[in-house]
Amino acid sequence: MYKQLKDVRNELKELQDKGFQRGYSIGWSFNDLPITFKLGCTTYVAAAPASGKTELIKEIQINLSCIHGLNHVIFTPETGSPTEIFAELCHAYIGKPYLSGKGSMSQQERHRAEKFVDEHFIIVDPVDEDLTITQMYSMVDTIEKDLNKKIHTTLIDPWNELTEEYLPEDLGREDKYLSRMLGNARKNARKTNRHHFIVTHVRDQAMVSQGEIRYYPPPHAREFAGGQVWFRKGLLMLIPWRPPEGLLNDHNEPYKGNELHLKVAKSKPKGVSENGTYILYLDTVKFQYYM
Repeated sequence: MYKQLKDVRNELKELQDKGFQRGYSIGWSFNDLPITFKLGCTTYVAAAPASGKTELIKEIQINLSCIHGLNHVIFTPETGSPTEIFAELCHAYIGKPYLSGKGSMSQQERHRAEKFVDEHFIIVDPVDEDLTITQMYSMVDTIEKDLNKKIHTTLIDPWNELTEEYLPEDLGREDKYLSRMLGNARKNARKTNRHHFIVTHVRDQAMVSQGEIRYYPPPHAREFAGGQVWFRKGLLMLIPWRPPEGLLNDHNEPYKGNELHLKVAKSKPKGVSENGTYILYLDTVKFQYYM
């Protein structure tokens, strides 16, 4: 397919009048947290283990549902069984534990949470079967058709839980394979007008030290596991980092124990977000972030 300028003259006029359009907000002012999510695009998230990657995307998707009514299909086998994942989503939505006990949600809150989660979230549970990214996105098409419901976002968490689907032209090389598959993910997002979230890990980092505290520094976008092909193919790239307990910041003050530094390492298409590092705090009781 090719186009000439005359083919998009109306779209150009709209761009001239309105400027570059942001995606869906997630509740914070764009001045405070300039991150939005546009359908037809992708977001790649990477960090060291226990950096809050899953909690972050879970909150983003819940906010997208609360504010804009978006629906999601998620594949996150490391988080637990579908039952456990649904319970965690209910917890994050209400801000109280789903399980019975001190401080848990009331019966009325439980019904409200279950109704919300059932309306907006679907869990992919392949049990013991292998699942490729192609099968994942095909399954989302089937879900959309079977339930007669628009699916707005998908989540793969983490990438290495998918079964690889190498082709001869990949020559057995991970960089060629990743380039092809991430390209397919981006094409699928545009074709289906969905937003695809993909969570992955960072490659082995060298530890640094501050006094007796040894820790892993915030990773760079080129340190995603599998190499910098993620950086080349990525549109929106998020890197959460949790400072270790006792570490001192640039003002020689200890970081807070619930502090999260969220780095926007790359932001495309133009206007949806702004590169930079933004500080969030996790309410460990509600499992909700605040600034």
